[in-house]
Amino acid sequence: MVSEIMQHAPRVLMLCNDRQIDRRILLQADSLEEDGWDVTILAMPADEFANVDDRRVRRIGSRTESNARQENRILGAYNVMRRHLPMNGSMMRLMKSLAWRFLVDHERFYLNLFLADGRQHKAEVVVAHDLPMLAVGRMLSEEFGAHFVYDSHELYSEQEFSRGQRASWAQVERRHIHACDRVITVNPSIARELEARYGLAEVAVIHNAERILAQTERSWYLHERFGIPREHHVLLFQGGFSAGRNLLELVEAMALLPHCGIHLVLLGDGQLAGALQRLVERKGMTSRVHLHAAVAQSQLLKVTAAADAGIIPYQAICLNNYYCTPNKLFEFIAAGLPILASDLPELRRLVADNQIGCVGDLGTPRAIASMIEVFFSDGQRLQHWREQLAVVRQELSWQQEGERLKQLYKAFK
Repeated sequence: MVSEIMQHAPRVLMLCNDRQIDRRILLQADSLEEDGWDVTILAMPADEFANVDDRRVRRIGSRTESNARQENRILGAYNVMRRHLPMNGSMMRLMKSLAWRFLVDHERFYLNLFLADGRQHKAEVVVAHDLPMLAVGRMLSEEFGAHFVYDSHELYSEQEFSRGQRASWAQVERRHIHACDRVITVNPSIARELEARYGLAEVAVIHNAERILAQTERSWYLHERFGIPREHHVLLFQGGFSAGRNLLELVEAMALLPHCGIHLVLLGDGQLAGALQRLVERKGMTSRVHLHAAVAQSQLLKVTAAADAGIIPYQAICLNNYYCTPNKLFEFIAAGLPILASDLPELRRLVADNQIGCVGDLGTPRAIASMIEVFFSDGQRLQHWREQLAVVRQELSWQQEGERLKQLYKAFK
């Protein structure tokens, strides 16, 4: 019966250059299905951590990916090197930068990857999830006679790229963004930036919120997992262990704290995992800094909620970071955790202005240590933040953002 109904439903084709599909995309698909849309997500070939059991997900053929990469031979050398060098090491970052700057035509690369498979999924609305999919989405929407939506997950062309890469991606965005029927992004700062850059009338904001669940009795999972006394505080970082996130400095900061009643848990994986573990051991911090392997998205909030607070130590190393609102921010909110974050515009707006934590200088180990100590020093203030979170988590939830998304898509029915 469900399949018969979906056969007559208006169709949405979502394009994303992910292997592990972003939570934002899956939640949007959920909301649109609730509103009667038939959703297909076309993504890169799966890896071992991908969402392999989601019926909506289709993958481009591995042969297609291979052919596209052969057209840009430098990527073949890049793929060989990545097997032997750290992904976030200086040599790999230089190799990737040179490849994308001088030898890869961004548009042609992704058109070669996605067009043939995309043509098999005719739809009434085509959604380009992030800038690499913009040219593909435009071409498919024109071929289908479909509405075209661009969902800018970040200020893509302002990442920590070379000047040439930033200029190249900005040209792609400028060339195609005016073909969109609707442009969506993740926060007001990026919306204003896109409007100013491209003379857009209105960019809609759909926050990267998480679907909230009823709060249950306090979990002591992390305390029990790492043998942490219940009276000690657990500060949680979760996400990828990658360069540019100030994680090594965060571990250094823990060694500077004057007392032992605060523990740090790093939840995730990535190329810095080995370096982080070695630093923890070298600093003699194995009893207070703990690494936890990444968990499935479906289980993440249960683990998150077992901490006492969350930390986001990102630095403004590029304009994209300066305006960031990472997934972990909304995961902390959904789990009811007070937040310690760097003083960046959107983090200040959502954390400090909502009184669910504090922002400040997290640039150096000594500054981070000082902020952590102050953060946990006032029990009454911590309790006030938790009480505020009971309200804010309802307002900044996917239940609310999903309804806003449905309203935007009503114009296409």
